[in-house]
Amino acid sequence: MSLVSVIIPCHNGAAFIRTAIDSALAQGIGNLEVVVADDGSSDQSPELIATYGPPVRLVRVRHGNTQSTRNAAINASRGDLIALLDQDDAWRAGKLSRQLNRLAADPNLGLCYTDTRAVDAQGQELPERHNPLRVPGSQAEALGQLLRINYIAASTVVVRRSVLQRVGSFDPAYHLVGDWDLWLRVAESFPIAAEPAVLLDYCWHADNASHDRIALLMESIAVQQAALTRIAHHARWAVDAGLRPYLPAARRKLAARCSELGHLLARAGRRGDALSWHARSLALSPWTPRAWSRWLRALVSRPRPGHHL
Repeated sequence: MSLVSVIIPCHNGAAFIRTAIDSALAQGIGNLEVVVADDGSSDQSPELIATYGPPVRLVRVRHGNTQSTRNAAINASRGDLIALLDQDDAWRAGKLSRQLNRLAADPNLGLCYTDTRAVDAQGQELPERHNPLRVPGSQAEALGQLLRINYIAASTVVVRRSVLQRVGSFDPAYHLVGDWDLWLRVAESFPIAAEPAVLLDYCWHADNASHDRIALLMESIAVQQAALTRIAHHARWAVDAGLRPYLPAARRKLAARCSELGHLLARAGRRGDALSWHARSLALSPWTPRAWSRWLRALVSRPRPGHHL
């Protein structure tokens, strides 16, 4: 069996990190290493990680972000298969074996992901947070759906190292949505597959709900636009009839993100920036009443005291 490298980025994760590591070790995979990259934690995370010993290894990095920390762990790992796991999530029994079997059965697959269940910090299920699993029937369908939204939880993914060597690893420029950027690049070149079982406990807590919405939208727009541009210039996808039905919905979603960003910037008093994003939204999708309404409100709004256009 090929060596499997479990990749865990960690920053001040002392409250969760043992649960994550233990869930990986409990998979019953003999040829396995767990590489935890700690990004300058000020809590007891490094000490907790160091208590394990082989096959768990600690890599120390400083002043990175989630994507660069993942990359550091990947670079320090040796496995042909890369299994991602965040510090506050936990794999359920049998996860890895099911995905390894799926990948072994189809050497063309670039990555495999699974269904999840949402839990709180105490491990209690949160059914209202569950996102239904998407199981694409073809590479074109998988890519087409990904062009609109990110439906893959990072902690469910097993990806081949050879795939990362071809398409590149995580882009640190996308601190918040670097995983979506990577899935898109993988799906552009390889088939991907879902293992239709709930095999991850995805933990919802205050820290993973605290992102700056404006920053999140800006990154999401950049990732989506970059993917659409790559596809437009890719000879294979330019003529693929299976992908074409998904492109209008992807462009409408991009327009909606631009409109929402303009709305948030207008509320923050940044009228000039807001009008620019509204104009971009309307250029992408001109027949959207809500976008026109937001643009008009931004146009006639007065700047708040202390804010600059």
